[in-house]
Amino acid sequence: MRRGKIIILLAALCMAASVLRAQSLWTSAEMKFGLAKGLSGYVEGEFRTVDGLDGTERWATSAGLDYKLCRWLKMSAEYKYIHRHVESRTTRKGNIISDYWQPRHRLSFALTGSYSWNRFNFFLRERYQYTYHTEQAVAKWDGDDGSAKTDELVGASHKQVLRSRLKAEYNIRKSGFTPFVSCELYNSLPGFTYEKTRWTVGTDYKFNKRHSVSVFYRYIDRSDDDDTNGHVIGVGYSFKL
Repeated sequence: MRRGKIIILLAALCMAASVLRAQSLWTSAEMKFGLAKGLSGYVEGEFRTVDGLDGTERWATSAGLDYKLCRWLKMSAEYKYIHRHVESRTTRKGNIISDYWQPRHRLSFALTGSYSWNRFNFFLRERYQYTYHTEQAVAKWDGDDGSAKTDELVGASHKQVLRSRLKAEYNIRKSGFTPFVSCELYNSLPGFTYEKTRWTVGTDYKFNKRHSVSVFYRYIDRSDDDDTNGHVIGVGYSFKL
């Protein structure tokens, strides 16, 4: 009987490992701190892999402020620096542009409304997001003989997005677990053109007043340049001063 349980456990671990290898892994660590009545701040580090854990998609650092306007409404502002890996590609003329790391600067502003009913909490967040991609020169090679050519100039660009997220969580009595589900829509601006939807299910676990973790599964049914296609496994850690 004991041997059978060990075999089942090993099989489950192998299946979990194979599933994880097929996904992207998003990890983060955050520190929160109070500044004044109703005002708090945070800093965060983030790391993401590409599908199958075959390499790094990006890493990022951010800092932000939250201000509670009233019991049910919060205002937020954030700056994020993103260092994203861009895969090599072949041009129409057969030249090869090598892979490179692209810096991005992102500003966002958000309003979040909340409502509680019994042990459920509901949140509606509207976030405006502006991202600036810097200009840079990238190495380019001849696709036939491999000789170096004049660097490819990747021009600067910017992008505006409105992100609308509806989230529901359930507070389990006498438990550190808080399961949640959310749906987030991305619409590019101007023009309010639909880009993608993020579906997320997961749980937060609070060890104590200072330490907590969050684990989630996310499905992205349409991606832009900042996101990995398909399925995501996420793990986050939060520390509160």
